Amino acid sequence: MPNRLKLIHVVENLDKGAVENWIVNIFIESKKIRPNWEWTFYCILGKEGRLDEKVRVAGGKIIYAPCTISEKSNFLKALRKTLKQGQYDIIHSHHDYLSGFYLIASQGIKFKKRILQIHNTDEALPVGNKFLRKVLLSPLKLLAVHYSDLIVGISVHTLKQFIKKTSLSKKQSKVLYYGVDMSPFEMDESADSFQDKLSLPATAKLLLFSGRMNELKNPVFVVDILAELLKTDKDYVSVFVGEGDLLKDVEQQAAHYNISSHVKLLGWRKDLPAIMKACDVFVFPRQEEPKEGLGLVVVEAQAAGLPMLLSYGILEDAIEIPDLANFITLDNNPAEWAEKIITVKNNISSTEALEKMKNSKFALPIATQNLVNLYEC
Repeated sequence: MPNRLKLIHVVENLDKGAVENWIVNIFIESKKIRPNWEWTFYCILGKEGRLDEKVRVAGGKIIYAPCTISEKSNFLKALRKTLKQGQYDIIHSHHDYLSGFYLIASQGIKFKKRILQIHNTDEALPVGNKFLRKVLLSPLKLLAVHYSDLIVGISVHTLKQFIKKTSLSKKQSKVLYYGVDMSPFEMDESADSFQDKLSLPATAKLLLFSGRMNELKNPVFVVDILAELLKTDKDYVSVFVGEGDLLKDVEQQAAHYNISSHVKLLGWRKDLPAIMKACDVFVFPRQEEPKEGLGLVVVEAQAAGLPMLLSYGILEDAIEIPDLANFITLDNNPAEWAEKIITVKNNISSTEALEKMKNSKFALPIATQNLVNLYEC
């Protein structure tokens, strides 16, 4: 049996985030090959999440931060106390630039490895003030690099974006792709059944947007595309899975075009694989700069065998099945996107697409082994 390792992951909380869902799935899968490893999740938001029970059932531990990061000194003291008492072998921090703040607490504590993982390219910090964010980014990046032994990116572009203009002469860096559980994509959601649930006719043609409803993901543009499509074909409907700041904007734009009955807002859903398999086209007009860190939802759409219309904000790293990927420039051109949607063809069966994804770098067993190798090397 391999040596027992004690791991602590610093995350937001185990709820709806793509990062947390990914690492929880990896944790559960890792139990098949490293059952004696001890996983602890340190949740900086200090509150429970919908994945907590799933983690506990699988044998994981959860520690909630006793205070918020706004209480800087108390937060670091509490985290440092946890790190000291836990005697962990590996600390793995998942909060991009903000990890530079967390990792201060690891100073002087012995670890086999301190891992900084970069999941995004948008250089975000939860400070609210754009000027303060700009001021803090550079020092936090320096701290993150200084207090880590290994820098991991979820794509080639994400890693390059972070380490540019950074001295990494004594640092290792590596790309670690997300792992996706492909089994939910084996179960079909009947298109007719899904349309019945949404009170739609069987002739409805479903465009799917899935992700956070924010400016970068650009969901309002999907409504603009829909308005163009409906000029010639009244069967089109846009289905939105997700929540965020632009939810109301999507509703208002639909009302502006008088097409609200063709827009279905579903919020966050646990049955996204089934929804994907019931839809006709996946539309993701992500802003082209900064680019998506990877685009996990793009990986999932391929597992569902769903044709995709994508902006150039999506990375080539995310594309395993080129036959499903249709790229188009994003330039205030909804009519062009609509025309492309009308002509999109699916040249691969859903069964063949799923088999390809099961053997790809994104398959959960393969991605899990890659993470295990990262800890053991």
